[in-house]
Amino acid sequence: MIKTFTMRSVLLAGSAMMLAGSPAMAQEAAPPAPGDSDASANDMIVVTGSRIRRPDYAAPNPVVSFDAAAIAQSGNTNVTTFLQRVPALTNSLDNTRTAGNAQVDGALGQVGLNLLDLRGLGVARTLVLVNGRRHVASQPNSAAVDINTIPTDLIERVDVLTGAASAVYGADGVSGVVNFVLRRDFDGVAARAQVGISQEGDAGNRFASIIAGRNFADGRANLTLAYEYNAEDPLANDDREYLRSVNRANFVNLNGYDPAVAGSYQKGPLRDIRYPDSSTYGIVDIGGVRYRGDGRIYTPGTVLENDGYSTGGDDTPVAGYIGDIFPKTERHAVNLLGRFEASEAFKISLEGKFVQSTARTFSGYGGNYPATVTLDNPFIPPTILAAAQQAGLTSIDINRNNFDIPRRGEENRRRTWRGVVDLSGRISDHATYDAYYTYGRTDVRATKLNDRLSDRFTAALDAVRDPATGQIVCRSASARAAGCVPVNTFGANTVDPASYDYYLFDPVSNARLEQHVVNASLSGDFGALFELPGGPVQFAFGGEYRRESSRFRPARELVDNVFYQFDEYVIPTASSGKFDVWEAFGEINLPLLKDRPFAHLLSVGAAGRYSDYSTVGSTKTYQFNGVWAPVEAVTLRGSYGQSVRAPNIAEVFRPRTGDSGFISDPCYLGARGDGTQFRAANCAALITAAGGNPATFTNANNPNANVNIPGAVQGNANLRAETARTWTAGLVLRPLPRLQVAVDWYDIRIKDAINTAGASTIAELCVDQPTTDNPFCDAISRQAGSGYIDGYIVQPENVAAFRTAGLEFNASYQIPTARIGTFDVRLVGGYLHRLEQIPTIGADVEDNRDRPFRPKYNLTFSPTWTLGELTVNYNLRWQNGVRRFPRVDTADNPSYVAPEYFRFKELWQHDIRAQYQVGEAFAFYAGVNNFTNQKPDIGFETNVPISPVGRYVYAGAKMTL
Repeated sequence: MIKTFTMRSVLLAGSAMMLAGSPAMAQEAAPPAPGDSDASANDMIVVTGSRIRRPDYAAPNPVVSFDAAAIAQSGNTNVTTFLQRVPALTNSLDNTRTAGNAQVDGALGQVGLNLLDLRGLGVARTLVLVNGRRHVASQPNSAAVDINTIPTDLIERVDVLTGAASAVYGADGVSGVVNFVLRRDFDGVAARAQVGISQEGDAGNRFASIIAGRNFADGRANLTLAYEYNAEDPLANDDREYLRSVNRANFVNLNGYDPAVAGSYQKGPLRDIRYPDSSTYGIVDIGGVRYRGDGRIYTPGTVLENDGYSTGGDDTPVAGYIGDIFPKTERHAVNLLGRFEASEAFKISLEGKFVQSTARTFSGYGGNYPATVTLDNPFIPPTILAAAQQAGLTSIDINRNNFDIPRRGEENRRRTWRGVVDLSGRISDHATYDAYYTYGRTDVRATKLNDRLSDRFTAALDAVRDPATGQIVCRSASARAAGCVPVNTFGANTVDPASYDYYLFDPVSNARLEQHVVNASLSGDFGALFELPGGPVQFAFGGEYRRESSRFRPARELVDNVFYQFDEYVIPTASSGKFDVWEAFGEINLPLLKDRPFAHLLSVGAAGRYSDYSTVGSTKTYQFNGVWAPVEAVTLRGSYGQSVRAPNIAEVFRPRTGDSGFISDPCYLGARGDGTQFRAANCAALITAAGGNPATFTNANNPNANVNIPGAVQGNANLRAETARTWTAGLVLRPLPRLQVAVDWYDIRIKDAINTAGASTIAELCVDQPTTDNPFCDAISRQAGSGYIDGYIVQPENVAAFRTAGLEFNASYQIPTARIGTFDVRLVGGYLHRLEQIPTIGADVEDNRDRPFRPKYNLTFSPTWTLGELTVNYNLRWQNGVRRFPRVDTADNPSYVAPEYFRFKELWQHDIRAQYQVGEAFAFYAGVNNFTNQKPDIGFETNVPISPVGRYVYAGAKMTL
C-alpha cells in the first residue's frame, strides 16, 4: 500500500523526494504540526508508482514531487496554476482556459474547471489520484477530475509520475499519474489567510483555511477537521487597455500580398480588427443603399480580401466577443479525516469531504441576423423610413450586434461528496493487508445566462406608438400585460435596460456523476522463507471493483431551442451511461544485489493487471523495471510497460442526435488519385453498387454538391481501449552531500487512440482501406441511382495515434553556512523532443511540439535563502518563444509572416516572496508575482506566454498552535 507521511518525516529523512531522483520544489519546510510523533531517520518513504514499500531512492520510475511549502511559496491558491510550471503539465487547463470564449464546442458544464493534462496528451489520458485512490470526475460524461475539489492547505505533496501506471492503478493513466497526498495525523490548530490583487486593482483573490486536529487514545487515534475558502474576482478582456477593441492586435491575411515581391508577407499584425457586414449600430439595406441603424449612411471597414475580417469603419469589433479572461469563482471545502488503531493487526481510517465550487463567466454578445420590423415601428429613423416607403416596402430587415444587451454567459455550481473507509493492518512481520471502499458523487448545475426567449424578444422588437398615450409600447396587449418593454435596435446603445427582465432567461441543466470503488490488496515479502543477495523478494497483489455512472439532463428550453436565433450554438441532448470493471493486479520486486562491489543496489521488478470492462471487455497491462546503483552516488533506472485507457461514458453512450455538414466526396473523379492505392477501385465498386456511373461521377454533376448533407452524431459501443507503450530511462547523481541531480528520458506511444473524425474524413477512410467492408463505410450512405453521399454518422473511432518523448532535468543543492544562513537552490527543466498526433488512419503526422502551452524548452529556477526567522524565495519560470503558427501553414512558405513575428515572445516570469516567523505560532508573508510586469504577446491567445493579469501582489498570515 502507499504510505503517507508527515512534514516532520520529510525533514528527518532528508530530501525525500530528491532521493527519488526528482527533487521537490519545496523551498521552505513548513513547521511540523504540534503533537507529531518523532520519526526515525530510517523511516521508509514510499513514493507514488508502486504498492510495494521500498525506499524512495530505489523507485524505478521518475517521480517529480512538490510539497506544501512549494505551493505556499508560489503565492498561488489555485493548485493547477502552480502545477503548470512542471514541464509535464504546461498544457493543463486552469481558470483562464475554461472561461469566456475558451470553452470547447460550447458544451455545458466546463466553466471554471481546472484539469491536468500530463505530457500534452489530453486531460482524458491523465489519471488523478488522491492518496493513491481514484477520485470522482467533475465533468459530465468524462473521467476528468477538477483540481478545485482538492483542498490546497491539506496537500502534503504532489507526485507527478511518468511510466506505465495502468499496471498499478488501472486505466486512464496512459500518460502517467498525478497523485495528491494529503496531510494526516494533525494535532493542534493551524490557520492561514491570504489576499491578493493585481496592480490594476482587479483580479482580486481571497483565501482562508483552518485545520483543527487532535490525537487521542495514546496517539492511536486522530480526528481532523479542515475548512477552506477561496474566491477569485473575474477579469474581462476589456479590463486590459492593450486588449480592447482599438488597441488589440491580431494576425490576419494582409491585402496586397505578393509572394514574388521581397518583403511582402501573407500575414501580419493589424489593430482594430472587425467583422465585416455587421455593426453595433445595425445595418439596413434598401434599394442598394446601406444605412446605419441610426439613419446615417453606413461606412464599411476595409475588407481584408483573403480573410474573414475588416478594419475600421462601422463594422463590429472582434475584441468585443472575447469575453472574460478569468471567471468569477468561489469555493468552499470541508474535509473530515479520522483514524483509529485498535492494534497492529487492525487499523481503520475514514475520509469525508464536501466541496462546493461556483464559477461564472461571460463570453460574447447576441445579435439579430436579421430582425424584421414593420414600418409603423416608431424607432425607425426618418431617413430609413422615407427610403423604405419610396421603395414600396411594408417592412425592413435590420442586422445588428447587440452590445447593449448583456453578454451571454454561464454559471456552473459543482457539489462534490466523497467518502473513504479503509481497513489495514499487519498479518505478520512479512505481510500487511489493506482494503477500502470509496464513494464519490458530483452534482453539476449548469446555468446559461442571458439567453433571449424567441417569442418574447420578437414581441419586444414589435413596437408601436400607443394612440391613447403617445408612448412607444409593445404591439401585443398580452405581451404588455406580461411586462414587455419595447426594444430599439436602431443605433448603438439604444436598448432600454428595463426590457431585459421580460425576454432574458437563464435555463438550468443538471448532471450527476457517481463512482464506487472497492479495493483489497496484500503486500509484503518472502523474508520468512528465503532471501536473495539483495534482500527478501517483495510482492503486492489484490483486486478491485469499480463502477462509474453519469447522467446529464439539459434544460427543456435548450432542448426545444426556444431561444432567439443564434443564442444557442449547440443544442444539448440528454444522456446517461454507466460501466463497471473487475480487476486483478500484482507486483513483484527482486532485490538481486545490495552493498556489493559495483552493486550498491541492483533490483528488477514487474507489475501486471487484468481488467474486465462491461464496455470494452478485457484488457491487460504490464510493466517491467529495474534499478542499478553501482555506487551509492550513482543510480541508473528504467522501465518499460503497456498502459490502457478505456473509453469514457460520452464516447460510448452518447445518444444519436441530428447533424448536418458539407462533405467533400473522395470518389469524385478528380479526387480518386489523392488517397491510397485502394481508393479508385473502392470508389468504383461503391458507386456501381448504388446504381451510379463512376465515369461521370463529378462535383459538377452532383445536384447537392454545395449544400449541407444531413447526418447524425452518436457514441460508439464498439470502441476498443487505447493502448500506450511507455519506456523511461534515468540517471540519478548524488556526488556531494545535499546535492542531487536527476535526468530522465521518457517515450510514450499510443495506438488505437479514440478520436471523432469529421464526415469528409470518414468518407475518405471508407475508401482508403483495403476493402469497403469496414466501419467507416458503414457510417456513409449513398443515394440509390446516383451514388452521391446523402447521409453520414459521426462517432468516435479508434483511428488516432500519439507519440511524445523528451527529457526532464531536476537538481537540488542545499548550502548551509554558519553566519549567513542556508541557501537552497533548485532547478527543474524539460526538453520536449517530440509531440506528434496522427488524427486518423493514413493522415499526415501533426507536429504539436513548440506550440502554445507545449514549449520545446522550459525550466523553473527557485533559490531560497533562510536566515533565522526570515525566509526569502525567488522563482524564475522560463519557456522558449513557441511557434505562433502551425507548421503546416509555414512549411515551404518563407513569406508567410515576417521573421520577427514567427514566434511568440519567451516567457520570463519573476516571482519573489518573503516570510518572517514570529515565535513558534505566527508567520507573516508577502510576495509579488510577475514583478517585471511581462504582458502577453500580440495575437488571439490572450495568455501566451503569460497571463494578462500583470504584476500581482499578495500578503498573508499563518498561525500554528
